[in-house]
Amino acid sequence: MEKLHFFGASLLTFSIPFTAVSLLILENIPLTALGIGIIILAASILLTPTRSVPPQAVRAMLESSILSLEEILEEFEIARRGYYIRAPDGRVYLYVPLREDIGPPSRKEEPAGLVYRESGVEYLVLVPPAAELVKSPEVSGIGFEPALTYVLIDLLEAADSLEVVTDGFITVKLRNVKSHVSAGRFKTVFGSLEASIAACIAANLLGPTRVAEEFEEGDDRIIILEVLGR
Repeated sequence: MEKLHFFGASLLTFSIPFTAVSLLILENIPLTALGIGIIILAASILLTPTRSVPPQAVRAMLESSILSLEEILEEFEIARRGYYIRAPDGRVYLYVPLREDIGPPSRKEEPAGLVYRESGVEYLVLVPPAAELVKSPEVSGIGFEPALTYVLIDLLEAADSLEVVTDGFITVKLRNVKSHVSAGRFKTVFGSLEASIAACIAANLLGPTRVAEEFEEGDDRIIILEVLGR
């Protein structure tokens, strides 16, 4: 048992008989109130988790959202790569061309619905699984590689390590990838979960981004991002 929980249990063991004696035998209201306060404090200590949410649980929640997005993509029969774009509200959205792909929208504005129209071109607008993660100060206030390392390695433990190379494109090599979600349309439109997270961070820090390509080498994964307009 954790020390904090042991202290809470000890406090609860003391406070229950103390409160009963104060109320039933001593008939002392102040002592009874004190005892009730100690019981509430002890219960709060016992209910407080001593550890943060495990990385596997966070990763599982993101993977669950992938399955929901897969259903939307199936409904619209979408099988075209989307563009990650940061809106003025700080959230990154994915713009998927519904018909001809002539590139990302030129205006950066908050989408008002599921379909965004610009100059006769329609885009399906979706929220990537990691859209809220990249808005956090731990991610948005640092460089691309440290931010990607923090999310994929430290927070999600999605891989053992990563390496970033920039040569016109951004190449991310992940070693020993842990996540393997079977969602074909999601991977076609968003990229893999890791690629989607990398593209979200790049869009937030660098500009509109597209997952240009990705492939696997055993348990490793190579992700190539294209940052547009740089």
